Amino acid sequence: MFLLLLSRPLYAQEPKPEFVIGQRDGETLTFLPASSTASETESDQITLTSLVPMENVAAASDWEDATIAESNIVTSTLVKNVDKPSKFLTRINSTEDMTYSSYQPVPNNTGNASTIESQVPKESRFVKWTDPKEKAATAFIPEGWNADLQIIRPYNSMTGFVFFARGSENSLVYVFQPFMPLYLLPSKSLCETHNICFSSIISAEKIREMSLGNAPIAVSNFKTPEQYFTSEVLPMLRKNLNTYTVESAKSVYALVYGNGNNSTDRVPAYEVDYNFNVENKKISGRAMIFTRNYTADDTSIWNGFIVGIESSEKNFDRAFQQAAVTLLTLQFEEEWLDSERKVLLENANTSQALGAIPELMANSTLGDFYLIVPTAAYKLVTSYNNTMIADYLDKASGKELHLPLFPELQHWYLDGDQLVGRDVRRNLMNASSLELLF
Repeated sequence: MFLLLLSRPLYAQEPKPEFVIGQRDGETLTFLPASSTASETESDQITLTSLVPMENVAAASDWEDATIAESNIVTSTLVKNVDKPSKFLTRINSTEDMTYSSYQPVPNNTGNASTIESQVPKESRFVKWTDPKEKAATAFIPEGWNADLQIIRPYNSMTGFVFFARGSENSLVYVFQPFMPLYLLPSKSLCETHNICFSSIISAEKIREMSLGNAPIAVSNFKTPEQYFTSEVLPMLRKNLNTYTVESAKSVYALVYGNGNNSTDRVPAYEVDYNFNVENKKISGRAMIFTRNYTADDTSIWNGFIVGIESSEKNFDRAFQQAAVTLLTLQFEEEWLDSERKVLLENANTSQALGAIPELMANSTLGDFYLIVPTAAYKLVTSYNNTMIADYLDKASGKELHLPLFPELQHWYLDGDQLVGRDVRRNLMNASSLELLF
């Protein structure tokens, strides 16, 4: 039986029953889970109203009775005392939505009933956010959240970004791409020509003298995501958050996803569950760390990328579900990427410093926008309780939209800049621009 739980009730007084409405084989099922209000001295009644006439109404138990009062109204009454919580199930030969339900506990059969309206569907609403500064990217963020994209240009031939979206209860989704500074692998040319080997950090002042940019560069052998997190990221985090604690961590592989590339290639990553305290509140988080290496001739550059979600411990599950939508829908505009790529290549051609490094940065930096963002998003979202992701076609724009399937977000509806996820198939927006892809 396919039953989906509805959301918080609109109630007048106790008790608070939770209705369930689901669809199966062309029928609409309504179900009232166990209710402690039903006992040997009580008679309970449920009234359902439908948009269309109902047929073939049947009760699912021998202690309830279902009758059609009018063509679109059915009443189900507990007719037999049972020494167990009450359960009502009405099977209606219609897939139209129920518009109203009432629950009437009648104490001692006196008829002195109170009415409680049915619960509305559990849903989350999202609005389309567009980078207001450069129109570089878009995403769907939860209603009431704020987002910010900072395009960073630490070197003349390299572009990166920092993305944040914030909500209540310390909810936060973040992407650092890349996580500075940039790393150069030691090479013969760096050692002999530029006298740079394992000198650790090349200062920002030295980089400016080379006309490369305004950020320092480090010289280091390539590190795995685990090594990078342990040696570079974790010390920095604990310097700013002295209560930062790693609850669990493991090396994993992420299926490469992005830029139309649904290959079987996998890239290494490091999955971290963490927590820290802020203002006497415990914050829980989950992050995915990647490292990428690019080589041209005897020159190589590499860096790390971090994607994560965090929130107050009690709100983490809810925040993760909402933030997952933002991560999966974060997209960079092709027009902006093309324009940015041209500028980077022009800058690389005018720089003679550090040999092939400027050109290597220009040719690789935007490639990670296509790869790391969707790959990290998919891996992070699916790592949480084996979450499923469904692919949709936005028929209005012609673009694909990838959305998570959580218990409260099973069905998706898109109407322009409004995206709604619900636990039941109720298209209250009359939206039709999303088409499920198989």
